[in-house]
Amino acid sequence: MSLALRRFTYLSFFLLFFILAPLLIFYSLGYRYNFNSNLIEKNGAFFIKSYPRNSNISIDQKKSKYKTPAQITNVKPGEHFIEISKEGFINWHKKLNVKTGETTFIEDVALFLTEQKKVALGPGALNYLVNKNQDKYAYLENQTLWRVNTEQANVAATYTFDQDTNLIDWSPDDQKMLILQKQYKIFDLNQQKIETLSLPKLDKIKWDNQDPYVLWYLSDQTLWRYNIALNKASKKIDNIVDFDLTGQYIIVQTDEKTNGHVQQLHKEQDIVVRELKNLPLGKIRALLADDDYLIVSLGSRLYLQRPKEELMIIPATLVEIYGKFLLINDGYQTILYDYNDNYKEIIDRSSQIVSEVKWHPNGSYFLSETNNLTHIYELDGRDYRNNVKVLEDPLKKMYLFNKKGDRLFILTEEENFYIEIQ
Repeated sequence: MSLALRRFTYLSFFLLFFILAPLLIFYSLGYRYNFNSNLIEKNGAFFIKSYPRNSNISIDQKKSKYKTPAQITNVKPGEHFIEISKEGFINWHKKLNVKTGETTFIEDVALFLTEQKKVALGPGALNYLVNKNQDKYAYLENQTLWRVNTEQANVAATYTFDQDTNLIDWSPDDQKMLILQKQYKIFDLNQQKIETLSLPKLDKIKWDNQDPYVLWYLSDQTLWRYNIALNKASKKIDNIVDFDLTGQYIIVQTDEKTNGHVQQLHKEQDIVVRELKNLPLGKIRALLADDDYLIVSLGSRLYLQRPKEELMIIPATLVEIYGKFLLINDGYQTILYDYNDNYKEIIDRSSQIVSEVKWHPNGSYFLSETNNLTHIYELDGRDYRNNVKVLEDPLKKMYLFNKKGDRLFILTEEENFYIEIQ
């Protein structure tokens, strides 16, 4: 080989190296040339997490090597069709956009069973109670008390009363129940003993949400605090038409002739923390009360007091709270409201009246019942809300998920059962 040829060869290799090396480096860093925009763009990524784990991931109808949870890098910017699948489960799918140099998150994806197994737990009833921890419920069928533990998925006949009985409330430690047999009584679940309470005619009575030795009751528009251990009642507030309990606070509505005032009081110190004036009279339900927020439903309205802001009034026939989010339904449409960031989004519209909404325990899905159909919808509204039908039955129902969310317990007048959904 001549000297000139050798020099040309060496020079060619150097030129190729200086041209290709940067291209290879940029390629390894995720940069690609976009022929549509004639620009060099950095690729994006997907982060995908699902329940159950180890589910298959397909991108643009091509099965990838990844299983959930996974971070998939070097994804070309633009719209991609993502599908998550696992044998025995309904596929989840959605069109999602990836931006250059950014990661698109697909989190808390729930896959539901293709064949949902129904497990019978016994006869049904309309007289029932759900405990304060939302992991047990009890009901009466022909005066026999049945208890269901949703975590263990079992049912037990606990006791048979010798007279007509109504279930009123459950103690916060799950050890006792407040019942009504012409008189108010306390039924000890462990000792199976009944103690009669010496109480006057009552308009309303509730077990304290934190203290198993305290009852609150309303009699002749006066609110009383009753200590069970001491068998002693202490007068709290006059001129009360309704009350509810949440956290460390008691929420009361006072009667001011044609309208009412709602007050947030500390249960132990009788200190008025907040007051909402000139509201219509109605049944009150406290969803949240702390130093910053007060959220109560009153009749068909939701009242929300945010820090240093005017009172918000939202039409609402159904309301459920989960962390900083509210599910609000006005009869036909369901709204997701972030009360912390003051952001709301319509997540479902129905041509039929919605009779029930309930959070799934993972906070990313919710149950909705319309007439004779019950579905579970995801909250993620990007492209398409995945949903699954879990029941088709026009009977009035009680719904309760176990903590894991893989079982949905249902009580109707005719039967008590649960459905394996995950």
